[in-house]
Amino acid sequence: MERNNHTVLIAKTLSDIFYHLKTVSALQVLGGGTRVDSYNEKAVSLRSIAELKTIEKHERYIDFGAAVTISQMLEMGRTNMPSILYDALASIGTRPIRNLATLGGNICAAGQKLTLYAPLLALDARLELRNQAETKYIPFSKFNGVPEDFVLTQVRVPVDDWEVAIFRRIGPLNRISPFSASFAFLVDTQKNIIANIKIAFAGSVAFRSHELENKIIGSRLPLKNEFIASLVQEAERMYKQQFDKENPEPVLKMQFLSLLQYSLGQLT
Repeated sequence: MERNNHTVLIAKTLSDIFYHLKTVSALQVLGGGTRVDSYNEKAVSLRSIAELKTIEKHERYIDFGAAVTISQMLEMGRTNMPSILYDALASIGTRPIRNLATLGGNICAAGQKLTLYAPLLALDARLELRNQAETKYIPFSKFNGVPEDFVLTQVRVPVDDWEVAIFRRIGPLNRISPFSASFAFLVDTQKNIIANIKIAFAGSVAFRSHELENKIIGSRLPLKNEFIASLVQEAERMYKQQFDKENPEPVLKMQFLSLLQYSLGQLT
């Protein structure tokens, strides 16, 4: 398919993708293309690869093919996946956008971390990446982009039960801007003690601190306001330390700290 002197190849199988990656230099891999502002001279779409459009639900996790659309994921219903993931999916764009946009495209979009990044980071999702000779499994927390000649093929999402699950999206409605970000907060308790907690924030930067989470695990409920205030101060210190050189929009830090304080406040 030609687009103004640009060629978009349509792959039908993974073998097609691997062949094109091996034989065509500077090949751009596309999902739904909803976040593509410009096309390389040659690109390849993986939307038609049946193997990448499957959803397999198991007892403890769900395997989503990278070419599954946002609409297809939403069709599973809120009770059949982590509620925080469903809420994030439902906040994405408009129905036409959700019909085109893919899970893999949301994860792999260049630059800005998109809506699903924070919930997948908090849920400890795992990515499967493949080329002709090798399959790699990468924790989402270690993901820094798809390696050269590899393709994101599958996303495994754990389906653990969480007593508290909060998702918030900030920024303009139905579009992405430098002020867009997503926030995910998960808590599990045992006998009024916090047994596990996950906190993630992603936009122009991505933040998750195991150190911060470990400071909270083991705390007895209800949390005291003084303890919450100290945690928010510690989170601000960690955020500033991590992103000091990147100089993200100051409003993002303010939004993150506000959402963190609100979420911790639900545990009082």
